[in-house]
Parts: sequence; structure tokens; C-alpha cells
Amino acid sequence: MKKNNMALHKLNIILTVAIVIVTASVFTGVRSHREERAYNEAGGEIVTIFSEKISDQELLSIVDKYDNKINVVRHIDDYALLSVKDSSYFNNILRNLKAEPKVAEVQANTSVSTLGFSNDTYADAQWAIDNPGHYIYLSELGRKDRPAVPDMDMDVVEAWNLLSNIPPVREVVVAVIDTGVDYSHPDLKDHMWINKGEIAGDKIDNDNNGYVDDIYGWDFYNDDSTICHYSYSDRLNMNVSSPEDNDDHGTHVAGIIGATLDNGMGVAGVASKVNVKIMSLKINGGPKGTGNIASAIEAVKYATRMGANICNLSWGTALYTAALKQVMKESDMLFVAAAGNTGDNNNSVPIYPASLKLDNLISVTFVDSAGELTSFSNYGQNAVDIAAPGEDILSTIVGSYASMSGSSMAAPQVSAVAALLYASNNNLYPANVKDIILSNRKEIPELDDYLRFGGMPNAYRALMASGSLLQDFDAPIMSFDTIYKNGSMVVPVKVVDKGPSNVRVVRWSLGEKTVADFARGVNGSPVEDNQITVSKAGKYSFYASDYAGNEIVNVYEVVEDKLGPVINSSYTVSDTYKSRTVTVRVIDSQSGVKRLEFMPGVKKSEDFLPGNAGTELNLENGKAKFKVKEDGVYTVFGIDNRGNMSVKVVTIRTVKAQMLQLSQLQRTMQVEDTYTLRAYITPNSSTDRITFTSSDERIATVSATGKITALAPGTVSISVRTSSGLNSICKIAITKKSSA
Repeated sequence: MKKNNMALHKLNIILTVAIVIVTASVFTGVRSHREERAYNEAGGEIVTIFSEKISDQELLSIVDKYDNKINVVRHIDDYALLSVKDSSYFNNILRNLKAEPKVAEVQANTSVSTLGFSNDTYADAQWAIDNPGHYIYLSELGRKDRPAVPDMDMDVVEAWNLLSNIPPVREVVVAVIDTGVDYSHPDLKDHMWINKGEIAGDKIDNDNNGYVDDIYGWDFYNDDSTICHYSYSDRLNMNVSSPEDNDDHGTHVAGIIGATLDNGMGVAGVASKVNVKIMSLKINGGPKGTGNIASAIEAVKYATRMGANICNLSWGTALYTAALKQVMKESDMLFVAAAGNTGDNNNSVPIYPASLKLDNLISVTFVDSAGELTSFSNYGQNAVDIAAPGEDILSTIVGSYASMSGSSMAAPQVSAVAALLYASNNNLYPANVKDIILSNRKEIPELDDYLRFGGMPNAYRALMASGSLLQDFDAPIMSFDTIYKNGSMVVPVKVVDKGPSNVRVVRWSLGEKTVADFARGVNGSPVEDNQITVSKAGKYSFYASDYAGNEIVNVYEVVEDKLGPVINSSYTVSDTYKSRTVTVRVIDSQSGVKRLEFMPGVKKSEDFLPGNAGTELNLENGKAKFKVKEDGVYTVFGIDNRGNMSVKVVTIRTVKAQMLQLSQLQRTMQVEDTYTLRAYITPNSSTDRITFTSSDERIATVSATGKITALAPGTVSISVRTSSGLNSICKIAITKKSSA
């Protein structure tokens, strides 16, 4: 099959059905005859009806002809249940009993029942549900019994029996993104999803989801709500699928999932024992069943918005698309995708979306009734998760029934098993359901080298393991902050999901919004890199949801920065009185300082506008310096990133010291002692600098602040000098360190 066909502006999506085996006309009036199957399933028992009431002796006279090969299990009037001791004689004895003159009817025991799992007309063709070792294959040439490997099925009947004791607790919606679905089909109409927020035929978008009259879903191929397109067949005297839209494929997929059980017609869907609903989302059409990625993306968004739990994707393309992967990743649905029908190794020749690496995606290939991959089955130990029944699968088509083969038929088998699990509990999430299905599969060791999990789903084991399903009832928790940066406001968003399902999507919107406004995470802007950047203050709504469907909206107010920078200053005068150094410290704890300048004189903020009217200062770690030669008045200007301004007037005046006094003029110290010599100058407003000098740094050192450290015995002079020339000396006598 051709895997990809690209036109200039269009990508065609290839349906992964391999062969359509029969058409609708085959099944009209097909009789429900199961004689050959009864031979294999009778357990050696034969039901015999005589033409009249016979005695025990008359019955024994007939039985004795078979040399003790028959036992009488029960005899009532004209009825007898016989048991054949050796199965090798079964068919011969059955034929011979039919020739007995007194025998009116004889048949294998099971021929009086209807397969055992449903009264649907073609139940004996559904080997995926129950495989006794053969199944009926229906074609235009009639019915044919085909051999199979016994129990090579998904143990669906056993699962149904289990469900009889464990009633489902919820409705499960499966979105079928495919061709359309025949929503009026007698076997499907009771399992169609209905949009309760829409009024049919009023041409109004009642639920404001962007789609008018979307009762059963939406037709993205034709951009309308028609879903299924019919064409009347004069030959069959009934509606069939319009060749321009080819809706048989999607209808076939829908029937595998949800055709009605025990309604005396057609087939039974694997998930028909629970309250499953089919949401029809048509993206493919035309004679070749093609579509495009844009429609697929819109359909996924629609299904997510409208609350579908599972999404079946029985189509594929060789073209990787990041956009499709993103919308699937952001959905809380479990996706089940067909792996293709070209016989390729998907490890090296991937088909999408089946080959996407997503926790909420199961990739499915198909096997025949012997549990073997066919020559058309795609595989890949790193690319395909599991196999499922996909050959000679009888299901619904528009107006009737047909058999099809391919991974398109295998994917809905898995979707249906997932639906059985979803029906068992609320607040489940796709990764956990996926794990339950794969871990509790019916193992087929011969497939281990071809698939991640060699085998097919086991519906019974999966339901038995439903106690391992993890429920998540806790919505994510969000926290926020505001960081003012380069004229914008950055809001870091921290999201934590305390439940096991993990955060699915985080979105935001301006203003106060509700959970409904975000349409299950489809609406709103994405929060990228755990933050958003906004240009103005106000209220912003943040939405978070996890994969279990828990949702929350928090409204966070971004407050405007209305305070200008806080400016502090100090200055020093050089020893020579030839320069003055001004140190400026600036604090702006909100939006941060954008620019710092100074100008001579007393200035206002407006005097520094437009920018660079003054001399710009280099601000590092909140501090800047500038030098001037003369005393005088200077103005420092600061503006932050939100445009708030402030000024600081700095008055520089040189004041010479008139007097110098020391805390001590002489002192005795021991080696290793320290002492801080204090120098006091008047007036207190003096701008003079004070310097300390040691006469012999081998004996003692002195720091710039007057701290003396004794190093060796001896005497030393500590000289103290002001910028204006005042001097004073402190004599220090240093002795050895006392041993006491």
C-alpha cells in the first residue's frame, strides 16, 4: 500500500485497512447454521429427538448397536441425550443415528444454543471475542468455516461474565477519528455519543464550542455536521456509503468497539457490555479515504474539549508532525493508533501517529486467528506496543455488515478493552490504563522479537487487574510571583500535581476566567518555560489540568510597580583636595533600575528626559561612583524598568580639620596583642581623610582604620595625619608574650 501521498498544500492520511473482504449484499438472508462448529464444541454429546415416545428398552436396543461406544445421559419420553465415549467416532455415530427409522432429529449438543456469548446473527464470525478453534467467514460466495487456534482471542466473553458481577460505574466516550460513522445503523444508534449541549437542526452553536449542530461529532472533511453520507442502492434496495465520502471504514471501526450486544442482529462490539459511546469525528473521505493533518489536529482538540476518554486512530502517515504530537500530548485521552499494513519494520520506517513516543499512546499491529503476524502486519520491537485481532474482522458498515482486515481493525479492539477498564472507575488516567493493558496481555512468545509486548490484549486479565488502576482526584496546585524585567513583568508559574497522573497542560488568559472558559485545556495560551511575560498589570487566569481530568483555575493579580528607585549617596575628598568621589547606592526591589545619571546643580526628573541628558553612571551590584573637581551641588537621577523616576540632590562641601586627638598617646602591648587607636577630629563635619603609619612594621603594623598588631618586642611610633596636615603620635612599647 502506498504510505504517503503529498500534494503541494495537502498531506493525505492513509487508512490502514488492508482489504475490504465483502460488501453489504452478502449478509442479507444468511442462515444461522452452526452444525460443523457444534461437532467441535459438543463435548461428545448428541441430542436425539425420536418420532414418538420410546421406552428405555427401545432406546437401549438402538444404543447397543454401537458396541458400548455410547452412554445414555438422560432419557425423557421422545428425547435422549447421548454421550459418545471416543471423539473419533463422533461424526460417524451422528450420521448413523440420523438414519435410524425412529429418529426424527439428531444434532450435536451445542447446536441448540447461539454460540454462548450473544444472540447476534454473526456471533460465530467474531473470533476476536471468542475463538473455539474455528470461525465463520462470510463472503459473496457464502459462508465458510475457517480453522483457527483455539482460545486465540482476547478473552472478551470471560470479561463480560466478570462485568455481570461488577456493574460499570460510568459512561465511556471513544472518539473515532476516521471516516464518518453511520449513526443510524441499528447496531450502532444506541451507542452513539450525543452532544447534550446542542439542539439538533436549529443552526445555532448552542454550546459555544465553535461547531453548529454537532450532535454526534463533526465532519472535518466537509466542514459540517453530516458525519455520515449515504447513497441509495437500487440493487440492494437500501442506503449504502456514498463513494464520495467512504464512511464504511469509520463505521466498521465503530462497530468493533460498540455494536450492540444481544439485539438479535449483526455483531457485538467488544465494549458493548458497558455504557460506551462513539463520538464520530470524520477527517477522511473520498474514494481513497484521504484527509489531512490539520483536520486531525482539530479533531483531537474537539475530542479533548468535549470530554472523550479514548481516541481511536485507524490511519497513518509517513510524515512526522510535531503539532499533532503536541496536541496529543496535551490531551487527557488514551490514544490507540494503527501501526500500518505494509509489512514494514516501524523501527526504521515509522508511521505516524503510531510511532510517536507518548505515555498516552498505544501502537497496535494485527494478527490472524492463529496469533501470527501476516505478511502485511507492520512490526517493530521499539515502535509497536502490541498486536490485536485484525484479519477477517466482521463489523458494521453503512447500512449493513462486512469483513475487513488490517491494523485499522486491530486498533479498535484495544480501544474497546480500554473502554472496559475506563468504565470500571472514575478519575483514571491514560498512562496507567495503558500499563494495565500491556502488562496483562495474553502472551504470544513468538511475537516477542517483533513487538514491545509480545501478545494481544486479554480483556479478562485486564479487568481482574483493575484493582491496580490508580485514581487521581487531586487537581494540580499552582503558585505565582511577579518579576519586573526590562520593561515587562514576568510571572513564574510553579505547578505541582500531588496525584499520580502528572500535569497535562498549563494555560493562561487575561482577565478572570472559569474552568469552562478553558475548554479542558484547549483554549488559552500555553505557559512556556514555566512563566509568562506581560506588559501591563491586571488580573490573569491560570488553568492547570492533569491526565486524570482534574482541573483548576487560579486568578493572579499582577501589581504595577509604582515606586521609583531609592537613592543614597556619600562622598570623600582626596588628600590633595583636587577631586571629590561620590558613591551612589540604589535600591529598586520591584522592576529594577533601568538607568542612572547625574548632572551639576539642582535638577528635576524631567531635566534628565529624554534619556542621556545627564552623564550616565555604570551601576554594578547596586552601586556607582563618579568624581568631580569642585565643591558644589549635584543631582543623581534614577529610572526603573516601569518608568518610575526619582532624584537625589548631593551637596559637596570640603571642611578641613581644625584639631586632632588620639585615644592614647602611649601604650604597652605584648607580642600578638591587638589594639585599635582612635583618632578624633573637629569639627565633626570635616571631610579630611585620616592616615595611620607605623615607624617599624617589623615590630608592629597598623591598618587604615587604626588597628595595631604587635609582632615583636621593641618600641614603635604610630603616626596619625589628616588631609589638612595635622599630626599626632602614639608611642607603643611591645614586650614578649607572657607565659602565664
